[in-house]
Amino acid sequence: MKHTTMGQRHIFRSVAATVALSLAVSAVAATSTSAATRPSAATAKTGGEATVAINETFAGFCYTALVAGTALNGMSTIFESLFLKAKNGDPIGLLASGATSTPDFKTWTITLRSGISYTNGQAFNADSAIENLNYFRGAKYVPPATNLWTLGVAVAGFANVVSITKIDDLSFTVSLFKSQNDFPIMLSGFGMRATAQLATGATCSATPIGTGPFTMSSWSSTELVVVKNPNYWRRDPARPSLQLPLLDKITFIVVAESSQRAAAVRKKSVDMAFFTGRTDNTYIADLEQRKSVVNVYKSPNLFYPSLYLNQSNGGPFSDLNARLAVVNCIDRENFNKVRLKGRGETPTSVLGSLNIGYSKTGFTPFNTTKSKQYVAAYLAAHPGTTSLTFTVPFESATQVQNNAKFLQKTFAECGITMNILNEEQAVWAGKAYNVVTGKQPYDALYTAGLTDVVAVGNFAIFATNQFPADSPNPLKAFFRNTLGPLYNLNRHTDTSIDDLLWQGRAASTKADAKVAYQAATQKIQEQGIMTSIANFGWSLVSNKKSKLSAPGSIAIVKGQATQQVSPSWTDWAGISKG
Repeated sequence: MKHTTMGQRHIFRSVAATVALSLAVSAVAATSTSAATRPSAATAKTGGEATVAINETFAGFCYTALVAGTALNGMSTIFESLFLKAKNGDPIGLLASGATSTPDFKTWTITLRSGISYTNGQAFNADSAIENLNYFRGAKYVPPATNLWTLGVAVAGFANVVSITKIDDLSFTVSLFKSQNDFPIMLSGFGMRATAQLATGATCSATPIGTGPFTMSSWSSTELVVVKNPNYWRRDPARPSLQLPLLDKITFIVVAESSQRAAAVRKKSVDMAFFTGRTDNTYIADLEQRKSVVNVYKSPNLFYPSLYLNQSNGGPFSDLNARLAVVNCIDRENFNKVRLKGRGETPTSVLGSLNIGYSKTGFTPFNTTKSKQYVAAYLAAHPGTTSLTFTVPFESATQVQNNAKFLQKTFAECGITMNILNEEQAVWAGKAYNVVTGKQPYDALYTAGLTDVVAVGNFAIFATNQFPADSPNPLKAFFRNTLGPLYNLNRHTDTSIDDLLWQGRAASTKADAKVAYQAATQKIQEQGIMTSIANFGWSLVSNKKSKLSAPGSIAIVKGQATQQVSPSWTDWAGISKG
């Protein structure tokens, strides 16, 4: 049953071999992260506390809670996933120790590490992993269960899963409807929860119980306090007798305004702070000049914020001319220069240049003349309509509003009116990703859903529906019309794009996958389904007086480093205070 082809090696460095080989605990080693200027993993002290400023609020710990970005980062201290992503997109096992597939990529066998427990003492094993995966995919909601509180956005992502079968305490198989060569990578980011947390809606939301290096001490929407898990399973590979984590306590506090976050980390009101290249480049640039005060760790430009044009809500974007008018009126070069201070990547595709689906073909450059022509064509096709007008929600933070006003002003030059709706992300995301109705009410959304070097998350955004019409998945009857199109914020209906995406997932070589994914990107661009604005990265800034070691100083697996800076995950277990 288990098989590994040369093609699989090309995509995953052999998911069947490399993942299994590289996941050995004894192979873990430290990565180089400019350790000369701060404590190394081998000499850093244990103990101490850290305060981290983030920019997203905490909405709870259950599947229904729409928690984004850096709030997920705080929660990653409690919950761990089966796999993580390496910098190159390969899967790195965390709670899992390996993954193998049949030649057609339709059946995957997942093996787990032994000796791991949740913080309440429950063993983490195949039964627990299967329980979590069944919650993720909506199987615990379907009657007679009908536990509405279990229904989350993960259902769409797991639509390709038909069944999950236990082999033994440390292994299980996942059967898929369609071939999926990147299934282990898809499992990254989905935190495992103990049965006691999943008992009721109340416990699921407010009583987090994971396998992670820390456990929750207290929380509110603007603060999460976690303390050391004394029975955590990982060890420091530089000192195998020493358990991780190294810190005793971490406090994550929400500081929405970029200027306040920057001041806090400069003055050591906080020890670390996150900054997004989408809005915070003025402050990132300033902090980088303060080399005697702070250390600045940066990610590549792996986040591709886009304007999603909704074709289903009765607004203007069911009309191709309206969409093309908008995508031709994005002054990306100046947006990068003015709003990102030239520190981002000026897009030449809806996906960044590091992504497997990156393609320039069909991408629309800034052209006010063409935009005005498309506006005229739209108005001619809609007698009685006097303007191309649409509304987009934006958060109230100053820099976000400044981004919105830049776009608004540019659109006005093309004869397009963009109304700004002041709404916080937790509010508009709850409406846009409505797990009950499946409706997307906004004319357009500006958000950074597209990301990374791989296709996994972008697949969900580009596809019309995560449940193919011919899927034998018994959950399809309950979720296809509501959760199936959940990530398709554009609500486009071109299934030829779906066909290309599934070709990419079925490909046995990276080269073949790339051809299919790039063809899907081309169609997205030619039809003006959505468009990029300016690509950006994230920065994590540490005050030097805090003497905190660099993120990523301790690798999970030798030779496969994770991204040092990510808004949604940081290896807090390996950060120490000197």
